[in-house]
Amino acid sequence: MRITENKKFEWFLKKFGSPIHSQIATQETIEKYRNRLPDALIDCWTEYGFCSFLDGLFQIVNPEIYKETIPTWLKGTGLLEIDTFHVFARSGFGELFLWGEKTGQHFNIEILEGSIFDNGSDENYINKEGSSEAILNFFTVLKPSSLDIEDINTEEPIFQYAIDRLGALADDEMFTFEPAPFLGGEQTFKAVNKVNFFIQNEILASMGQREIMDIKCLANKAFGK
Repeated sequence: MRITENKKFEWFLKKFGSPIHSQIATQETIEKYRNRLPDALIDCWTEYGFCSFLDGLFQIVNPEIYKETIPTWLKGTGLLEIDTFHVFARSGFGELFLWGEKTGQHFNIEILEGSIFDNGSDENYINKEGSSEAILNFFTVLKPSSLDIEDINTEEPIFQYAIDRLGALADDEMFTFEPAPFLGGEQTFKAVNKVNFFIQNEILASMGQREIMDIKCLANKAFGK
């Protein structure tokens, strides 16, 4: 079955539209990650390549290009000892979505926050239903609004404003705030800028913050507990 014939991925495409900036996934890359990443993701690469949606708000990426970002953020956290992780997608604000070979979409790296978000392990689900069903669930629940960031003063989404002012994102670009929020910057329209993702990643990762967060931690942080 082609990935576009899958109902879960079809729902993803209804929300995100047709892909842009597609780059062909070579057979070498496909074979390297076969049996390490879900078949459904490999099928997506085969049909669409590595591509962007909504002017770069969401990208399905080549994990080979992003492999150095994982130890940069996860070294010293203990997470590298529990699973083997690969970056399979990212947002226009640099949020990295990781796939663990055993635990699935367990962690995101939120580089503008200097933190690692714990979604909870998918290991039990994967063992029962398979990795393809697990990653298709990720695509099903993903929403454009969940990838956007709001101005802290107006509560208005920033991404479209940034596109209008700075232009659509290339494959190696992201929007950031200067300075980044975890360095004291503010998420505002006036602070947004477009930068090279890999340079920005290296700069922010070098600042040393490695806070692992989950839903409970975020709630406590939001309400000052």
